[in-house]
Amino acid sequence: MQQRRPEKRNKRASGNQYRTHNIERRNVVEVENKVIYNRPFDYATIILVIALLAYGLVMVYSASYYIAEIGGDSQYKYLIKQGISMALGLAIMIIVMNVDYHTFLAFDYDPKRMYEYRHRDMLKKPFVWVLIAAVGTLLLVYSPLGINLNGSRRWINVGISIQPSEIVKIGLIIYISASVAENPGRLRRFSNGLLFPYLAILAVICAIIYFQPNFSAIACIVMLVFIMLFIGGADLKHLGVVAAIGIVGLIILLTFESYRMQRINDLVNPENSWQLKQSLYSFSAGGLFGRGLGNSMQKLLYLPYRESDFILAIIAEELGLFGVLILLLLFGLLIWRGVLIAIKAKDLMGVLMASGVTVCIAIQVVVNVGVCTGLLPPTGVVLPFISYGGSGVVVFLTMIGLLLSVSKQSNISVSERSGRIIPFYVEAPRQEINQRRMPSIESSRNNRRKKQYRNKNYVN
Repeated sequence: MQQRRPEKRNKRASGNQYRTHNIERRNVVEVENKVIYNRPFDYATIILVIALLAYGLVMVYSASYYIAEIGGDSQYKYLIKQGISMALGLAIMIIVMNVDYHTFLAFDYDPKRMYEYRHRDMLKKPFVWVLIAAVGTLLLVYSPLGINLNGSRRWINVGISIQPSEIVKIGLIIYISASVAENPGRLRRFSNGLLFPYLAILAVICAIIYFQPNFSAIACIVMLVFIMLFIGGADLKHLGVVAAIGIVGLIILLTFESYRMQRINDLVNPENSWQLKQSLYSFSAGGLFGRGLGNSMQKLLYLPYRESDFILAIIAEELGLFGVLILLLLFGLLIWRGVLIAIKAKDLMGVLMASGVTVCIAIQVVVNVGVCTGLLPPTGVVLPFISYGGSGVVVFLTMIGLLLSVSKQSNISVSERSGRIIPFYVEAPRQEINQRRMPSIESSRNNRRKKQYRNKNYVN
C-alpha cells in the first residue's frame, strides 16, 4: 500500500496539471478573441494605383512635349497640369479612404437601425444629396463655367477642366450602394423598385448628357448601372426586357446624327477614319519592344488626342507589345484586387460600392483599348490613371478612396492576416497556445499505458 500511494498522488497531480493547462489554454483563446485588430487598407491596391500613376505621368510627358512646344509653351506644360491633378486626386483619395463609407447611408450609422433609416424622409438621406450634387454638375456645363469644344459642352473650367459626366459615376455608385443596402428587397419589384427610382434616375441623367452631347458617357453609365443593379439582386428578366428596349432606342438615336453612323462605318473601314488609321499605324510600328521611350513618330501631329484618348497607341509605338501587356497586367491586378475587396466586404453596401468602382474602371479600360485597336467605334473615353485630363485622374482616385474605405472594414480571416509581411495588425499570443496545447486523445492513451507499464514493473 505504501508503494502505490505515490501513484495516486501522481495521478491526482497529473489531473490538476491537465485542468490547469485547459484553463490556461481557454484564457489564451479568450484573449485572442478579444484582440482588436487595426483595420488595414489594401496595400496592394495602393501600390498598383501608384504604379499606374507613375506610368501615366511618364507617358503623358512623352506624348505631349512636342505639341506643347509647337504651341509656344513649355514642354512640361501637360506634365505640370497632370501632376497638379494627381496631387489633388491623391489628397481627395486619402480623405475618402479614411471616412467610413457607411456615412453616405447615415451620419450616425448603426446596423441595428436599418429599419429606421429606411423610413426616413428622402432629404434626410446623405446619399440622396450626393446624387443631387453630382447631377447638378451636369447642368453647370450650360453655365458660364461650361467650355464649348469641338461643338460639345462636356466640360467645366474651375482651374482644371472637369467632365461632369465622370462625377455622375461616383454619385451613382454611392446612391445605388446605399439605397439598395437600405432596402435590399426593393430591386425584386419592377414598378416600385427597379423602374422607380433607379431606371427613372438613369433616364434623366442620360437625357441631360445626350444634349451635351456625349454618347460614349451614356453607354458607360448605362453599363455601370445595369451591372450594379444585377449584383444588387435585380431580376434578370426585368433587366433583360429593359436592356432590349434600350438597344432599340440606341439604334434609333444613332440614326439621328450622321457623324454617329460615320463612326460605325469607320469601324468596318478603318481607312476612312484618320484617327483610327493613325492609331493602327502606331501599333504596327511599335512591334514587340517599340521604338523606344520618346521616339514616337505618330505624336508629331499625326495622331489626334495623342496624350488623352489615344495615349495607348503612343505606348504601343514607343514601348511595343511588351509595354502594353505590362500596362494591361497592372489593370488586371487592380481589377482583381477590387473583386477580392467586394467579396470580403462586411455588408451589401460594401459589396456594391467595391463592385461599382471595379466595374467602372474595367469598363473604361475595355472601351479605351477597344477604340485604340479598332474593335469599337472611335469615341472619347479616357484610359484611367494614364490619359491626360484633370477630371479623369481626380474622379478615379476618388473611386479608389471609396474602394480602400471598403477594404478597411473587409472580413479578412485571422490566418490570412498573420500570413502578411507588413505588421499592421496586433498579433495574438499564439506561442502560449502552442506551448500549452491540450493533449490529444491518442497521446493521453499512450501516456496511460506507459504509466501502467511502469507501475507494474515497480510493483513486481
